[in-house]
Amino acid sequence: MSCSVDEPTMTVAEKRAQARAVHAGFCCKCKTTKSTIIIRYAEYCDPCFLIALDSKFRTALRNARPYRVITPENVMLAFSGGASSRSLIHLFDVFHSLPPDVMANKQQPKIYNNIHVCHVDESCLFESAVEQESQDKTRESLTLGKAQSIAEQYRYPFHGVRIEDIYDPEWTDSQCFEAVATLMTSLPKDQLTTSGQAPELLSRILPVSTTASSITKETGRLGLSREEKVEKLKALLNACTTMTARETVLQHLRSSLLIQLAKRAQCTILALGDSATRVAIQIIGLTAIGRGYSLPHETSLVSNWVDDVKVIRPLKDCLVKELDTYCRLNQLELIEKHFATLEWTMKTKGEAKSIRRQTEDFIIGLDKEFPSTAATVCRTAAKLTPPDATYDNRCPLCLGPVQEGVQEWKNRITVTTTPSSKLDKENEEEKAMDKDDECCSSGKLSCCSVNGSRSNCTPSQQRDENPTTTLPFSSLLCYGCLTNLRDLDLKSMGSKDGESESSFELPPYVTEAILHRTGYESLEAFVERTSTSSTSTANVDPRENLREQIKDFLIDSDDDEDNDDG
Repeated sequence: MSCSVDEPTMTVAEKRAQARAVHAGFCCKCKTTKSTIIIRYAEYCDPCFLIALDSKFRTALRNARPYRVITPENVMLAFSGGASSRSLIHLFDVFHSLPPDVMANKQQPKIYNNIHVCHVDESCLFESAVEQESQDKTRESLTLGKAQSIAEQYRYPFHGVRIEDIYDPEWTDSQCFEAVATLMTSLPKDQLTTSGQAPELLSRILPVSTTASSITKETGRLGLSREEKVEKLKALLNACTTMTARETVLQHLRSSLLIQLAKRAQCTILALGDSATRVAIQIIGLTAIGRGYSLPHETSLVSNWVDDVKVIRPLKDCLVKELDTYCRLNQLELIEKHFATLEWTMKTKGEAKSIRRQTEDFIIGLDKEFPSTAATVCRTAAKLTPPDATYDNRCPLCLGPVQEGVQEWKNRITVTTTPSSKLDKENEEEKAMDKDDECCSSGKLSCCSVNGSRSNCTPSQQRDENPTTTLPFSSLLCYGCLTNLRDLDLKSMGSKDGESESSFELPPYVTEAILHRTGYESLEAFVERTSTSSTSTANVDPRENLREQIKDFLIDSDDDEDNDDG
């Protein structure tokens, strides 16, 4: 007698799910070997994990360059010394090492022609000046020396540069821009604390020869020594009052050097080892500091923002835990201390952690309970489209896109003036106007001596200042850098009236971008126009200006002769 209950029938999807079912403790791919690695609730054995990570990397490279390869390109691998960039070098070597039968086939060309490795040495910022003097040679061997030895294991050309070399004129687009810029405020120093709004920042261009005191061995010309460059870099970082501002400025300097390294090596692709965890941290951190406009360029898989260099992030789909495991399984050597932490620059305890580090703690802590946190954040930000901007209209500091009307919009939404300080501000403005109303000359031929009118009088401060030596700065910045300026110490800047000088200088690449944005093609054109304006202003006779002003009231000599004859 048969049972009246029919056995349940399984659909095709249920049969496939049952075939993929894995017993606890076994690899989810091969299903026969005990698992040793758990990633996002998925269990792998060591061989299957290496295959899965390599497959993610190859898929990312294919998405970064989906079209057919016609001519192989040169690629520059940015190596910081950590697990992510170390895995990037090894994965590129595995991907680039084609089997002999494939290499013999001419119909299957290589995607990349030559692979280069670069490293930015930040050892000068590891400790304070006293500790660094005693450990300078040791730190150099642990950074540039070890990075070069790792690149030589793969027979890749190595390009190393120190972070303080950002003050060298050769690390610019023209490779010979010998000038730096200093910042000064539009208000006197005594009005910085009482002013109701943030003062406008101006830039003053200074040749490197005026700040250098030694002759460099490379060029044989007057330039900055290594100690002077380190001092200038530390002075720039010390001018930032928060750890967030210091890390942001240091990241801008590092990115500028990486771009210049790729251009000098004739590499059209710059590959960064940013993992999914790091990209998720950047997305939250950059949004918090006001860099949402340039977020697609700084976190996307492919960025074509920089001219002649395409930036890719092939490890964007890999967690930092996966890359650490990859380095452990392949026994890849790392640089123990490969980035500057900048704790020694903190003079106060106002900010124990920067926004980036607080975001890092938040993402990593949340990822322990919810393993899909980093992937969800990255997929959400991937929907953003790059802004419609050109590289010519770039920010001088971060070299990113600039949105129009940033400064006006920020002044409109920011409340910086209290009702009690409005009266004081008005009194200060009246005093400043009275001071500016001083006569340009005390002689008999002064402009004020004509009909007692002072409408054409030129204030002494405006006469003495050459307008071509002062260029705008804050109006050229993007919103993120403009927001970051509020963490700069205004007391360390110079004043427009010339009573004080700035205690720090901006690198030459920033100065070159300032001149480019203000309409100067080169430094020589700026110097020529400045000298021409100074010469023409100095050779003008004040009596000629007076005659030009009252020419309509003068009687010609010919008219006098005609009246006499009549």
